[in-house]
Amino acid sequence: MTPSLSRERAEDADIWIICGNSCAGKTTTARLLAQRLPLAAHIDGDDMQRLIISGCRWAVPSDSDPGTGRLTGDAGVQYALRIRNACLVAAAFADAGITAVVTDSIVDEGFESLTEVLRGRLVHFVVLRPPVAVLRQRGVDRLPEEAAYLAGRYGDTDHPEAAQFADRVRAAADGRVVNDFEEVVERGLDRLPDVGLRIDPSGLDPQAVVDRLLSRRAEAAWTVDARPGPAAVR
Repeated sequence: MTPSLSRERAEDADIWIICGNSCAGKTTTARLLAQRLPLAAHIDGDDMQRLIISGCRWAVPSDSDPGTGRLTGDAGVQYALRIRNACLVAAAFADAGITAVVTDSIVDEGFESLTEVLRGRLVHFVVLRPPVAVLRQRGVDRLPEEAAYLAGRYGDTDHPEAAQFADRVRAAADGRVVNDFEEVVERGLDRLPDVGLRIDPSGLDPQAVVDRLLSRRAEAAWTVDARPGPAAVR
């Protein structure tokens, strides 16, 4: 690719940030959105975390500070780092003329990492907020799909995500909430500043969610160095 061609493409490249709780539909929405665009990549925060082969520290509820909701210790460091790295990759893609779609549960220190990396850039920021009851049912429904993914990725049960997945299976069998970070993330989403676009995707098929994002992209636009106001429910 010649430098001039790269610059021409970069003028048309966007950065989309799609955040929300677990099972909000982030990954499905991002992949469908990328497929609808002429040249686009999907960057998932979990994949950034999985780049850590030894010492990977997936957060557990005890890592969350009860007062602030922020993650502490290695879990907090690695969470903020994965958002930072996802945004750095997104910026590199956009600079090369490839639209980047980033997905993760981006709250608190994760949002700060995003702001630090993407400051000064125009992004399209979307928060998917289905009702908690929908999140819980989706969490149970997708356990078989998650099991197949983990088996394909790791090949056995002795891997960094095995314990967390086993806990979710036991929770589903006992009728408990599958996502033990559900409430923590919901409170974190409530603390997000009033930027971008909030959408309740429940009742919409995935393609309709993408239709809504594209039709309301102007509302999703946010210049990251702007001074955001407090969170607002929309």
